[in-house]
Amino acid sequence: MAEEGMAERHIVFATVGSQGDLFPLLAVGRELVARGHRVTVGAHAIHRDAVRDAGLEFVMASGIAEPEDKAAFAAKAFHPWRGPRFVVRDLAAADVAASYHALKTFCMEADALVTTTLAFAGQILGETLPAAWFSAVLSPSVFLSPFDPPATGMDTLDRWLRASPRRSRWLTRIVERLTHPWTAPVRAFRRHLGLAPVAPTGDPFHRGQHGRDGVLAMYSPLLGGLPPDAPAHTVLTGQARYLPFDDVLDGALLRWLDGGTPPIVFTLGSAAVHASEGFLRESVAAARRLGLRAVLLTGSPALRERLALNGGDVLAVDYAPHGALFARASVVVHHGGVGTTQEAMRAGRPSLIVPHGFDQPDNAARVKRLGVGDVLPATRYRADRAAAKLARLLVDVPLRARAEEVGRSMKQEQGARIAADAIEAAIEKRGV
Repeated sequence: MAEEGMAERHIVFATVGSQGDLFPLLAVGRELVARGHRVTVGAHAIHRDAVRDAGLEFVMASGIAEPEDKAAFAAKAFHPWRGPRFVVRDLAAADVAASYHALKTFCMEADALVTTTLAFAGQILGETLPAAWFSAVLSPSVFLSPFDPPATGMDTLDRWLRASPRRSRWLTRIVERLTHPWTAPVRAFRRHLGLAPVAPTGDPFHRGQHGRDGVLAMYSPLLGGLPPDAPAHTVLTGQARYLPFDDVLDGALLRWLDGGTPPIVFTLGSAAVHASEGFLRESVAAARRLGLRAVLLTGSPALRERLALNGGDVLAVDYAPHGALFARASVVVHHGGVGTTQEAMRAGRPSLIVPHGFDQPDNAARVKRLGVGDVLPATRYRADRAAAKLARLLVDVPLRARAEEVGRSMKQEQGARIAADAIEAAIEKRGV
């Protein structure tokens, strides 16, 4: 136990989603462990090794098996229209009962519980147990605020919506109405437990996800401040950056990087990467049009082998730590997941964002408004269009200077420490 600070407490994190949802919690968990606390992470089995590698306890908190065909699963999850419904309704909401029973034993004796947006079972336990309950918001669009409406990816509509909160309330009402049926299994399970509907609309997705004791907005304020209608006790922590213990570049990759000019890095993160073969092939062609070096993150040996690249100026690797690699890049081309987006910002490098779904169009719009990147929709991603946008990013001196300025600012953020402070304060306040 730490020499100073409060006595050892048990904090449980419940998360549903990709590594982008997990890693900020691992950063906070590691900070809490360093202060002498015990941290348990309830998640899907695919995250077991990452949690344990971080030095935290893992509990399987899902009844859903890992997909055998990850490419098909990713294609389904990242479909521009049907993907969100599949993830929310068919995965997260359908799993609520199994997840609840898996988590309940660990949460009964917890001092604090932290839940992410789709952790519906964890949210029910946070609502009903005496532990301090925080929710984690990992990107600005999650607040679904008419004062800072999430971008849809349609520029004309987005400009119209941002002109006034009255207009953007139309969008929030449409989104809430559209997604309400997706959480029917959660509402049914709440009735089974004898719980009242989530106030004020009965919606456990948008309104019901926020913690009773506070909300941890764990993203950089450079992406957006807190909207005026954010829940009470919301803390904007800044980026909660997780660095795996093996966050170093492979020797062969380092030698390749040292052997020439900074490359363009192409990646679709940890989830969409499984449906990325077309993206990567177009990326190879774009780099060759420009006559520039490139690194492709394939996510799997099988995809790397199918690309059949034989060295030279384009290198394909299964994985490389984003922070360390992005710092060696000229431009980063990515999907706009909030974790990848912030790593590119922190590295001080311009981004070309190719959003596929969820919060990605909004993150992309924020990067563009910040003046550190550009956007190319996934449906329009072709070698000639990517090369044209990359050519401009490579020579835009003010934009590159702005990216470096943003990187210096983000290096000062201490999201994990601020989040841990808030959790400890809430535990003391509740006296649990």
